[in-house]
Amino acid sequence: MPTLSPAHLAAIARRRRLIVNFDVTFAINVQHRRSPARPGLVEHLFEFAVEPGSQIDSIWWNWGEGNQAPYPSEHLPLYDHPLYQKWADEGTDIVGQVLAATQQRGLECFFSHRMNGSDNDLGPFARIPAKVAHPDWLFRTPWCTHEDNGYWNFALPQVHEYVLRNLREVIERWPFDGMELDFARGVVFPAGQGWSNRERLTEFIAQLRELSLAVGARRARPLLLAARIPETLVGCRFDGIDVERWVGEQLIDLLALGVRSFEVDLADFRRVVAGTPVKLYPSIDDHHATDGYQNPGIEVLRGVAANWWHQGADGIHTFNFNYATDAPYTGQDWANHLRAYQELGEVETLRTKDKCFVVQRRGGGHGPTVIPNPEDWATPRHNYANTNLLAQLPATVPNDEHTDLLLQIHVGLDLATERIAAELRLLLSDPSAADLPEAQRLPPVQVATIGHPDGELVNIPAAQGVEQTVQIRLNNALLEQPTVDDGWLVWPVEKMLLATGANLIGISTQGRAPDAPQFVVEKLEIAVVCEAED
Repeated sequence: MPTLSPAHLAAIARRRRLIVNFDVTFAINVQHRRSPARPGLVEHLFEFAVEPGSQIDSIWWNWGEGNQAPYPSEHLPLYDHPLYQKWADEGTDIVGQVLAATQQRGLECFFSHRMNGSDNDLGPFARIPAKVAHPDWLFRTPWCTHEDNGYWNFALPQVHEYVLRNLREVIERWPFDGMELDFARGVVFPAGQGWSNRERLTEFIAQLRELSLAVGARRARPLLLAARIPETLVGCRFDGIDVERWVGEQLIDLLALGVRSFEVDLADFRRVVAGTPVKLYPSIDDHHATDGYQNPGIEVLRGVAANWWHQGADGIHTFNFNYATDAPYTGQDWANHLRAYQELGEVETLRTKDKCFVVQRRGGGHGPTVIPNPEDWATPRHNYANTNLLAQLPATVPNDEHTDLLLQIHVGLDLATERIAAELRLLLSDPSAADLPEAQRLPPVQVATIGHPDGELVNIPAAQGVEQTVQIRLNNALLEQPTVDDGWLVWPVEKMLLATGANLIGISTQGRAPDAPQFVVEKLEIAVVCEAED
C-alpha cells in the first residue's frame, strides 16, 4: 500500500465546492465553427468561472476521447483539424495555455481522461491507428457503428500498457494538480465480464497510482488521482470497478459519483471511505441529463444539491453545463447554469431559496442504442453507468384501493429551522384514456426530451375527474383531494408531514376496475417555497 505524504493529504483536503468536468475540445471546436478568428479563446473558457460569486474551485479539463490528441504526441495521432494543425505548426501549446490560465486564476486543474472514448472528438468517427493494428484488443457494443472503433478491453495487459504510455506522456509533460479517470465515458469490459475481471482493472489503477506518485515526488508537488464511477456500489460491481479495494489500498484520492443521476448512494460510499482521506463528489450532467429533467430550472438543481449536501457530499461535480452565455450549447439554460455555479456549492447559499425535490426516472438521455428509454425499457447489459438502472420511475399504480405504489423521495431541508410552504406534484399517464376526445382529458404534458424519438416524450393524459380517484399518503398520512394544474395533480403539503431525508409516498386508486390498464406514474415532485428568514 502506498504511503501518502503530508503534502499529498493536504492536497486531497483542498476545498472543492464545485468541480467542473469541462469538455474543452468540444467547446473549442464549437467556437471555431462559429468564429474561426475569435480572439481571446482561452479567456472565454473562464467566463462563468470568474463571475462574481462563483463557487467553482476546480476544473477538470477533458481533452478528447482519449485516442487522438489536440497536441503533438509521441504516441497519439494529432487531430485532423486545421486549427490544431495550425497550433502544432506554430508551436502553440493549447493544453499548457489552458492549464496556466486555470492556475493563474487560483483554481485547481486536473486532466480528465475518458477511459474508453468513442473517437468522435471532432464529430465524425476517426480511424485510430492502434485500433486498426490491434483489433484483438477490442470488443464491440451495439452502439459501435464504425467498423474500426471498438472499445479497449481492460482485461488485457496490452491495453494497460497502451493507455499507461499515453497517460505517462501527459503527467510528465504538464504540471497538472491531478488526473481524473472518467469511467462514465465508455465501458471497459465486454458485457457480463466486468466483475470477474475486477482484478485486472485494479492492477491498471495500481500501476497508474505508482506512476503518479513517482511523478509527484519527482516534481515535489502531489499529483492526485480521481475517478468518476457509477453512483452505487452495485453499479460499480456491474461495471467491474472494485472501489472498496481502491479506497482500502489508497489507490485513489477523489471519487466523482454518477454522471446523470440525481439519486446517489452517498451513505454506502461514506461507509467505504470512513477512516480514509478519500473525498466524495456526486456528479450532475445537464446535457445528457437525467430523464425528464434536461434544463429543469434552478429549483430542481437546488433540490438535487441540497439532498447531496444533506447526505454528506464533500462538494459537487458538474458536467456538460454551459461555461459561458450560449456556450457551448445554444438553447441550453445557461442563465441557470451560471446561477448554479453561484449557489450549489455551499449549504448557506441554498438556504431560503425555493427548491424542487424529484424522484429519479430510469434510462433515457442518450438514445436507445446506448441507453434504453423508460417507455421501451430493457435491462442494459453492457454498462450500469449513465443508465439510472435502479431508478423508481416510471411505475404503475395497482388497481386496488388497498395496495399502494410505494416510492421514496429525499428532502434535504433543515425542517427545524427553515420556514417553507410545500406541494406534492404528480404526473400520470393513463393508457385507458388514450382514445377519449381531447376535451375529456387533462392537457398533455411533456415528460422528457433528449434521447427520445423526435426529441420529445409526452404523457398519455388522464380523463377529466382523475383527481377524484387518486390518493396520496405522505409518510402514511392521507393528503386531501388534489387539484389539477396544467395536467399535473397537485396536493398541498403541511410542513409537519415532511421529514428531513427519506419520505415514503403511497399512491393508490379508488374505484378503478381491476382489469383496467394501470396508471403510470411518470413524475413525482415536492416543490418547496422558502420564506426569507427574519
